[in-house]
Amino acid sequence: MKRASKPSTKRGQSRRLRERKQRLGISTYRRVASVLRRRISTGEWQPGDRLPALDALVEEFKVGRVTVRHALDLLADEGLIVRHRDRRGSSVTAKPLDRRWFTLALNLAELETHSSSITVTELESGPWGSRLPVTATEGRQSDSYHRVVHLHHHSDFPRPIAMTEILIDSAIYAGLDAKATKRKRPILERLAARHADLGQIQQTLTIGEADLDLARNLGIHEAAPIAELRRIIRNGAGTIIYFGHLFFRGDLVRLDFSVDLKT
Repeated sequence: MKRASKPSTKRGQSRRLRERKQRLGISTYRRVASVLRRRISTGEWQPGDRLPALDALVEEFKVGRVTVRHALDLLADEGLIVRHRDRRGSSVTAKPLDRRWFTLALNLAELETHSSSITVTELESGPWGSRLPVTATEGRQSDSYHRVVHLHHHSDFPRPIAMTEILIDSAIYAGLDAKATKRKRPILERLAARHADLGQIQQTLTIGEADLDLARNLGIHEAAPIAELRRIIRNGAGTIIYFGHLFFRGDLVRLDFSVDLKT
């Protein structure tokens, strides 16, 4: 019996190794593409400039020719470069388009504006039976919460661009407009439309990698960059009425803010 189990174990190990190599391969060519894209966006490479030869890029990044070709194909699909059939290689045709639709808002007016092109699809909804994972300094907890998981869609992008897991005060959730058209709007927009008591919003942004669940729902590869926004909304009395984690595709997010140096 022990002898019979060895081939099966080896096959399983071999399959996991192949899957790991596939994940690494995808991650590698996208990382190479990110470096090349940044050189275009920062102006190091201008429209009309020729990219280094294939062999030079292979040597620079210490990767295979196939990996570099995949990275160049990705930039070509985005319209940033053109691949020539002759020995001219590839040339820059344009700067990266500003596809970062999620400019992280710093006040309620910006939050409402940024949701205008967003619709949501509900994945899960139901009562939440546990306490919030917050500290006492972050606010008082409500008597009960309702959990909602949404996929966010943008009118100009074919795939979901964000996934949100939100815990909202049960009484407030019960009072939200339940019409089908309203259910397609983000929770925070529905709260504002209901004129809920929104006293203070606390937001914390971190950068991480997509896990298997996020990768599957957002149509990205595992370990792709993800911007995670932890959001807490308290009412005027300091009670947490909204607690959420919002996971955005990393390539569609930017943090935009200004500082007045005259004050």
